[in-house]
Amino acid sequence: MKLSFFLPKQPIFFDLFIGQTREILEIAQLLQDLTKLNHTGELPAFSVKAKNIEHQADDLTHEVIKRLNLTFITPIDREDIYDLAVELDDIVDKLENVIHNIEIYQVKPQEKFLAEFSAIILPAAQKLGHLMESLKLQQYSELFIKTVRDIHDLEDQGDELFLNTLSHLFSNGADAISIIKLKDIAEDLERVVDKFQSASNTVENILVKSQ
Repeated sequence: MKLSFFLPKQPIFFDLFIGQTREILEIAQLLQDLTKLNHTGELPAFSVKAKNIEHQADDLTHEVIKRLNLTFITPIDREDIYDLAVELDDIVDKLENVIHNIEIYQVKPQEKFLAEFSAIILPAAQKLGHLMESLKLQQYSELFIKTVRDIHDLEDQGDELFLNTLSHLFSNGADAISIIKLKDIAEDLERVVDKFQSASNTVENILVKSQ
């Protein structure tokens, strides 16, 4: 075992977190691109791309856990490192599941709520990436606090959008099978937005403890 694993400052963890947020941003962008498709025939290619991103994110998560097991003194609490890595991985997993189900259910990419959720998820992914950069630099600044609040505002928008989506599904005369499919996807998208808020809270708690 190399001596470097015992040193108190291990920037590799922060770099891995940043890598995870890049995968989140990539799959969030993929979802937005999907909403611009013209027909369902293009969905399988997007499902494959999403699965590839998920594999890359899994590799990063496994690397975090491996490093955690090999490091004697960590730059932040071990539990925080593990919890944050898992939360970031969950976001990718859930977005991959959404894209996969859109293909399996043969949902039209033009469904309005898909684009509306994407308009919340993509900026949330961008802002989460900014938080991770601040975590690496140990900067608990006014900008950091504002970014956390912005993610919370996006989560509120996601809750409202979810309720509006359900209201529309149950009032537009759609058949029961279509309602079940679309409701399932809408629920997953709402959970994704919740995960962004949870991850931002975790990052903030870590940074506050380190001050």
